[in-house]
Amino acid sequence: MPDRTRVDRCVILRCDDKSCTVSIDLDVRMPLGLRVHRGECKAVIRMLMTRSAGTFVKSNQSCVFDPDSRQAAENLAHDIRERFFRIAHKPVSQRQVEDVLSITSRERIRWGKDGRLPRSGTARIRKGRTEISLWTYPCDAIERLAADPAEISRWRETDEATTSIGVAAIFV
Repeated sequence: MPDRTRVDRCVILRCDDKSCTVSIDLDVRMPLGLRVHRGECKAVIRMLMTRSAGTFVKSNQSCVFDPDSRQAAENLAHDIRERFFRIAHKPVSQRQVEDVLSITSRERIRWGKDGRLPRSGTARIRKGRTEISLWTYPCDAIERLAADPAEISRWRETDEATTSIGVAAIFV
């Protein structure tokens, strides 16, 4: 599961005598779920900040409140953190896994079938009258793999050795 502290660090609440400001820092080391669902994060920021009692400053993704509205600023910061935490837990799509881990679709399929790459479930997409099911992956497991590229290298070496043995057996 994504670390709540890393999610919370993205939302900054600053209050002084003149104002309270809720700002978003999407440049901090965010959990993978927030990085891959960045568009959804931006939509949440825009929606919650424009609905708040403060003044939304789109250029720097912040919301400024009067000093008397400290509670409203704290509520906004809390609401954004909660929404970000839910977004950070969302599963990762097949394409996102391939992009994050720099792997091919064949590797993703092979490693998913043999259990090396954990799956979290399926997503259903409707194209016309046809419904397509696609595997999804837990973002925390994908983030751990992305942090340890040596694991992917070991999997590739194992696959290569297995393939070489299988090819040699055919020619014997």
